[in-house]
Amino acid sequence: MNQGYKVINGILRNTKSKDPYVYSTGTLINKLGIRDYQELRQAEADICFGRLITVDRDVEFTDFDLEYLKRIHKYILGDIFDWAGELRSVQMVKAEDVLGGDTVRYSYPSEIKREASKILKEMNGINWSEISDIDKKVEIFSKKIAELWQVHPFRDGNTRTITTFAFKFAKEHDFEMYKPLMLEHLDYVRKSFVKASDGQYSDYTYLNKIVKDSIETREK
Repeated sequence: MNQGYKVINGILRNTKSKDPYVYSTGTLINKLGIRDYQELRQAEADICFGRLITVDRDVEFTDFDLEYLKRIHKYILGDIFDWAGELRSVQMVKAEDVLGGDTVRYSYPSEIKREASKILKEMNGINWSEISDIDKKVEIFSKKIAELWQVHPFRDGNTRTITTFAFKFAKEHDFEMYKPLMLEHLDYVRKSFVKASDGQYSDYTYLNKIVKDSIETREK
């Protein structure tokens, strides 16, 4: 590990520079004033659960663009973080167990808007109704949402936000997914995103499986 870096709460941090998003304890600064990492994660899970159920009802949808993604994030995490709905301003490095302690190469803050917009444009440009083979559709869809996740637009809450976006996108393009399956296994979903974002070693097997299972479960 490089000198000056230390793993704090699962994130590889540069101890020589201050992260404006965190307390000195390494816990994200939050509206609840919680400074214990595990206590905050539990509070997040409890608060966000209801939001994930009602997001389609309460969040305005016009286009599948970056602004819609930001509105989803703000709705889900707005009760917890002042910066909910805002693109992150710091570079992210996270030690991942499923990558043997390595990190996903997330987008630099200056690249987030451009890269996310490019991926969204590509997703919107695909004629999904012409892809009749379910495995092919799952393969393409999983790859695009994994690319969007790897951009990591927000300081926290990316898996919940991208997954929620994926639900809405799939529904509007007539291959609706079964939400409970993925929401009940968000840790698996996140690890699947990580495995699918490992450069030349990217493995989409796990993400493809849960995406396909959620589509087929909904169709039953």
